Amino acid sequence: MVLSPVLKKGLSFTTFSLILLFLFGLVNIEHKVLGIENPLFNITGGIIVFFDVIFWIVVGLLLLELIVAYIEIRNAKLFFKKYWLEIILLVFMPVFVGFKALKITFKIVKQIKISKTAFKIFQKLMKKSKSK
Repeated sequence: MVLSPVLKKGLSFTTFSLILLFLFGLVNIEHKVLGIENPLFNITGGIIVFFDVIFWIVVGLLLLELIVAYIEIRNAKLFFKKYWLEIILLVFMPVFVGFKALKITFKIVKQIKISKTAFKIFQKLMKKSKSK
């Protein structure tokens, strides 16, 4: 036995609590992307760094949980069958951080749409000036 059951439960509870804290912070930081008008608390650079650190701590704790679980089981097939949800969560954690990329993508798409509209207006004006 690598860790006692009490330590494993404590590790799982800590990881779960930090995931909830991270999601709360992410929703608050990216409130405009999610359609929420005002954040719940003021957002500073320190707050953003704090939640980035929380994210990487969560990733580390999830990885530690999986390593301990595999050491105890030592059977890949049984390990994947039993811990598939944790593995998927660990693999897709960057999606949560991807909200930042999503925010940038929305800005780029808006700029492309504005440019496209401006170009169409310019083309119509050029056609009208040529037809006169």
